[in-house]
Order: sequence, then structure tokens, then C-alpha cells
Amino acid sequence: MLPDLKTSSGFDALRKADYGFSQFDSPQQFKMQAEILDVAIKTISGLTTKSGIIRDTAYLVLDGLMAAPKGFEFFPRFPKEEVAQFCRLAGENRLNQSPIPIVCPVCPDYCGHYQLSDGISNPAQSVLNKAAILKDFFGRRNSPFFIQMHMADVEAYEPLILTASGETTESFLKKTANSIISTREKIEELGLGGLIQIESMQAIFVAAELDYFELKRINAQKITVSESRKVRRVMERLMTERRRLGDFDLVDPANQPAMATEELADYATFGDLVAGRAVILSPDALSAVPAYNFLRGGQELFNPTICLKTLKK
Repeated sequence: MLPDLKTSSGFDALRKADYGFSQFDSPQQFKMQAEILDVAIKTISGLTTKSGIIRDTAYLVLDGLMAAPKGFEFFPRFPKEEVAQFCRLAGENRLNQSPIPIVCPVCPDYCGHYQLSDGISNPAQSVLNKAAILKDFFGRRNSPFFIQMHMADVEAYEPLILTASGETTESFLKKTANSIISTREKIEELGLGGLIQIESMQAIFVAAELDYFELKRINAQKITVSESRKVRRVMERLMTERRRLGDFDLVDPANQPAMATEELADYATFGDLVAGRAVILSPDALSAVPAYNFLRGGQELFNPTICLKTLKK
């Protein structure tokens, strides 16, 4: 039986399956979720007639919408587009007996106010801490996954970050290389080598034959001239979040809009790399998450995103 958010009988069945509906909840209150679930079922049904895959994928989407693990948010900004691509990825990899690919950009090891060290960064550690939770979540629906973390060593070429951190490009790259080694050692220590790996983001772009810096330049220009209300709102929220976290304490106020634009362009450029071919797990600033997709549209594939909401200053 497929999950049903449109009828009272469907709600009753989901209540019995321990979904958290109260006795007063009704289908009228969950029209948006029902529409997203309908997109999921139609998408996966267009890929396969295998009832087990259709059912597991539909319930996996429903779990993400209605029963996500504490601290996680699934498909948060463009839910219909993200869910459609997520179902394609989940279905195709299930048919190929392969794990769902998840990619995770992680910042270097900043220790407050952009001071750079060479250890395991907070975002990377958060992913390691939550790996077992994700494994259980996906495992309940017979959907294995594999996470590839990408260390954002491309930040070594950003003048504003170098100024704030007091590093040179050479010293920055040396520290991020050491951070990758430290993280790999921790992955092996935790016995997660078959589930998680970490690579240099710069190396990933080179291997994909993509010019990170040219793509970023184009995206930064699009963000700067955009008249989209969504883009402007994301910019404002990111700056508010960075100020609240204290990340802009040592950044000249005149440079803060430019730094926020640079960060959003980084996210958009990573979205260009992924291009719908994997799920993005974002362990960093929640307000910047829409930038993985906010310049995408038309015939371009959206990137399904999962946010890890436990980042603390």
C-alpha cells in the first residue's frame, strides 16, 4: 500500500504506522505535502513498475517530509523539484543495486573569526556524528547511500577570506590538505570507510573538467544583478545569520555584502558541479542552502538537498 495524505482512510493507516498525526489532523491541513508526495509517486512510477521500489521510495519521501530525524530538514527550499530528482536518483540506483550518491561540501577548519587550523572542521565532524542516524533512516526503506565530503579548499583563492584569516594561498592549502588527512584518519577510526570519504573540492572540479573560478565569477555576477526577490531574501538572511554567529565580527561592514555574495556564489557553483547527479547534504549555514538551486531553472535539474540543522557557534 502506498502512503496516502489525501483521504481520511489514508491518514488512519499512517497513524497506525506511527506517523505523528493527532486525532484532529485531516487531509485538508496537509495539501502541500500531499502534492509533493504525488510528485514522488508519479516520478518513481515513471521509472519502474517494481512495486517494492515504488513503495519504498514513496515512503522514503514521506519520511523526509513528516518523520525526518531530529536535526535534519529534507527538500527545504524547492520541494517539488528536489523531490522529483531525488526519486529519479533513488529509483535508478535501486534498480542498479547501487547506493544513493550524497555529496557534502565542508568548510575548512575555521576556529572562530575565520582563524584557520588544520584539524577536522565542525561541519565535517557533524556529518561523522550523524552518519549512523542517516544510515538507519535510509536503511528502513532499503536505500543504501554513500557520502563524499568535499573540502572547500577553493576558498584559498578568495581575497576576502585570505584577508580575514591572515593566510596566504600556500599556507591555506597546506592546512586544508592536513585537514583532509585528519578527517580521513577519523573516518577509518570510526569504521566509516565504506560509507564516507573526503576529497579536495578543487581536485573534484578539475577531474570534472569544470573551471570553478569562471563558474563562480558568472554566478556572482548573476547574484549581483539579480532582481529576484528570492535571491535578495537569501542574501539578507545569510548576512543576518553570519552576523549572529559572529562570523563577520572582523569583517569590515563595507565588505560584508561582497563576502555574502562570494559565499552564495560558492554554493551556486557547487550546485553546478552536482547538477542533479547526487543529493547534497548541507552541514553549514542554513540561510545559504537555497543557493544550491536558486539560479537553476528551465531544463536544468535541481539538486535534492538535506540540511543538517545542528550547526552552533
